[in-house]
Amino acid sequence: MTRITVLYKNGAIVGFDAEGHTGYAEHGQDIVCAAVSAITQTAVNGITELLDCPCAADVSDGELHFMLDASVIAEQLEKAELLLKAMLLGLRSIEKEYSNYLKIKEREV
Repeated sequence: MTRITVLYKNGAIVGFDAEGHTGYAEHGQDIVCAAVSAITQTAVNGITELLDCPCAADVSDGELHFMLDASVIAEQLEKAELLLKAMLLGLRSIEKEYSNYLKIKEREV
């Protein structure tokens, strides 16, 4: 199962932790894992490449940890949060359909 914790600060999404493989199918055939990976990595790439926001991203096998830097200015935060909210919408739709393979939590940091 993949577990994603969306991190908030003062009500704004500032990061997330994604851990684990969904286990929906074998490696290379797991459409749920592929969808989760595509959505989360696209959000991170959009924030780092398009918005050039200062952040920390750590990717390893079955894990993706992402956090905006405290130095992010208000305008960048607003745009980054829009991308993170879009990510969360996509993940919620997957969770609704595949709740045995993906769980999403939210937490204030």
